[in-house]
Amino acid sequence: MAASTTLGKCNSSDTRRFSHFNGKVVSAIHKLEDMPLKRSAARQASSLLAWDMLCDLVADVAKGNDATCLKDEDGRPWAEISGHRHGVSISHSRGWVVVAVAIDPGLLIGIDLEYRDEGRSIPQMAEQLGLPGTTSVSDFYDAWCRYEAIFKATGESDPVVQLDLSPVVLPVPADFASSLVMVDAS
Repeated sequence: MAASTTLGKCNSSDTRRFSHFNGKVVSAIHKLEDMPLKRSAARQASSLLAWDMLCDLVADVAKGNDATCLKDEDGRPWAEISGHRHGVSISHSRGWVVVAVAIDPGLLIGIDLEYRDEGRSIPQMAEQLGLPGTTSVSDFYDAWCRYEAIFKATGESDPVVQLDLSPVVLPVPADFASSLVMVDAS
């Protein structure tokens, strides 16, 4: 597992920034306060916060150069910095939001964050990932986050075919799982 380095706080006293993969990727994590009670409103608030955090992080990475946050035709985010496409990724769960930006163009990244919900049907979901039905809740969510992060980075949905990547586990609360992966596509 690659090490993460704390970079400090960014744009808000509650947002923490980290460096991963020897400084090739920067991430930020933030807890949304005053979460709406309705699930749809909470998801919308988290999505808006994620987009704001992502654009702030992209601007920081651009260091004063032209930078734009965009979505492709499928709604997947990406960034253009000084005319080059940079990999970005967003995830949110239960009021926590994480975003990541690749420092250099040509890097594909994926990030995932999930609350470890013990009430979900883990045996059935574990089997979809090729795991035994007896997989623990913790192990399932670790595997699920890795799967989702790789899918976001590469588009590969078959867990058997997915690349053998070494994910970074993000500094998240103990009742959450997380994963960040990077692929050099250049």
